[in-house]
Amino acid sequence: MDRLTRLFEKYNLPRKFILLADLAIIAIGFPVAYLLRYNLDVSKISFLQALLQLVFLALPSYLFAFVCCGTYRGVIRYSTMGDSIRLFKATGLAAIIELIAIALMRSTVLAGQMGISGSLVVIHAVISVVLLTGFRLTVRGLYQSYLSPRKNLTPVMIFGAGDMGQIAANVFENDRNSNISVIGFIDDNKSLTGKRLAGKIIYSENEAFEKMTVQSTDYELILAINPDNIKPSRKKELFDRCLKYKIKIREVPPVNKWIDGKFNTQQVRNLKIEDLLGRDPIILKQDKIVKGVKGAVVLVTGAAGSIGSEIARQLITFDLKQLILVDQAESPLYDLQNELQKKVQPEKFRVEVANITDRHRMRQIFMKYLPEYVFNAAAYKHVPLMEAIPYEAIRVNVGGTRILADLSVRFGVKKFVMISTDKAVNPTNIMGASKRICEIYIQALAQSPHMVTQFITTRFGNVLGSNGSVVPLFRKQIEAGGPVTVTHPDIIRYFMTIPEACQLVLEAGFMGKGGEIYVFDMGEPVKIYDLAVKMISLAGLKPETDIPIQFTGLRPGEKLFEELLANEENTIPTHHPKIKAAKVRRHNFSVVELAVDGLIKAIQTESETELVLRMKALVPEFISKNSKYCEYDEVLV
Repeated sequence: MDRLTRLFEKYNLPRKFILLADLAIIAIGFPVAYLLRYNLDVSKISFLQALLQLVFLALPSYLFAFVCCGTYRGVIRYSTMGDSIRLFKATGLAAIIELIAIALMRSTVLAGQMGISGSLVVIHAVISVVLLTGFRLTVRGLYQSYLSPRKNLTPVMIFGAGDMGQIAANVFENDRNSNISVIGFIDDNKSLTGKRLAGKIIYSENEAFEKMTVQSTDYELILAINPDNIKPSRKKELFDRCLKYKIKIREVPPVNKWIDGKFNTQQVRNLKIEDLLGRDPIILKQDKIVKGVKGAVVLVTGAAGSIGSEIARQLITFDLKQLILVDQAESPLYDLQNELQKKVQPEKFRVEVANITDRHRMRQIFMKYLPEYVFNAAAYKHVPLMEAIPYEAIRVNVGGTRILADLSVRFGVKKFVMISTDKAVNPTNIMGASKRICEIYIQALAQSPHMVTQFITTRFGNVLGSNGSVVPLFRKQIEAGGPVTVTHPDIIRYFMTIPEACQLVLEAGFMGKGGEIYVFDMGEPVKIYDLAVKMISLAGLKPETDIPIQFTGLRPGEKLFEELLANEENTIPTHHPKIKAAKVRRHNFSVVELAVDGLIKAIQTESETELVLRMKALVPEFISKNSKYCEYDEVLV
């Protein structure tokens, strides 16, 4: 049997053989059509007339139709729905040719001798398409069942009984290298429940999960539905249910991601953790952004980072005069340059390798380009690192922001948008406190008399997939075989995706008039332990079994939960449902400027402890947690 299988796989039937076989089937079907035409009464049949009609009319017509439609060019053992459609077209074409010939020969002697009948042609066409399709299905079935049976098949439910679901099912069934066996469909459309698609039953969700969980077989769920037709919250529900019953879940990519417009089994992918936030997509209101940046020069700092680069990608789609990308990270900036060159003309943007703490260099850039809008995404963001090195947090986060803000005022920038963090609210670490000082400084600037530049602060939580996010760390740990490290079983964080965070930054930036702190709707907080469990499951592994989860204890400066608003602040709604404006405190710029100036100068002479004490004086709500600086809070109190 194996030898016969290898022979079949190595050699395909010649096209001439398939064409002859099809013509033989046409010939076999002809007497059957005659019998049906005359109600099985053999006495009414003239075998000479039947032979003449077959040889001189039917066979030539079908030969011409087969050649035109190319029905003999496929590999029979891999016959698909497309092959059946071609057969249907060919038989239809042959029948039309015969009927035209009959009409032309109606008054001739030959027509009388052949006993031509239009109804016979139609009956023969129907029988032919059934026999031709049956022949191919039989060969395919025999090959798949006996000569090349697929082994170790994984039973799969396909979520989505639409076009994508049907295409996916056909591909899975026809790919001999696939280990997927489709056993049914799931669809939320109740009118489809109980019906069949591609020979498989369409189940309701509850019926499908009951079937998958009652049996001991390891089932898999594959989503095959257009992303526009399923809400993120619905996708999250399905994933959570699969996680509960230990059912693997994957998805078919959107049609626009198919290779050359075709889908194959290798394209089935694991869900991304970004898909499981459970929030509806953000709809960006672009009117103010389009109007604001049209023909303008926009400068983005930290442009090579995860947030800065996404802001650049979104801004470059607008009708800017020029986009200036600044970062000290040379290689990532070079990569971003190459990426954008494929999308727009090179003169639409410029890259500048520069450090925002270098006042002279930044002044050169402002003088060269005269930006009208500045988005400051440059900052150090890793909490444990900044807790260990307050010098850098002050130098870069505070010092760099002050340089940019001062230059924006000097060069008449219209808007300065600073990207802050939820860690700036009641900060418990150096990084959060440094960002809060940045907020205070630009708020004080915005509240100064006769200020032209509008200073806007945007504040949000963790961003999935960003360089400072826990997600890349978890991915690396899972790839290495574990363990996945979580600091505390109860620690929670707010998350949003990079694109939606940047969309809200842009909208908030062009919404503000100056001095506002905009807070983003981060959705429901996520337990980091649950995040780890989901990421392990998305990788097709079992938490605690394949990949252990290890608790390491809270890191210096880390707290169990983050806040988006300080105690003395509350919010007012804006025109965007996911953006709220915080009612901020008043600041005396002269006092703030003197304190910030002293802090920045002090990094050259004072100890880490002295620097932290200065930060605590600037931000009274800064109370250290799980840090060596906790003792100074007790002294201050």
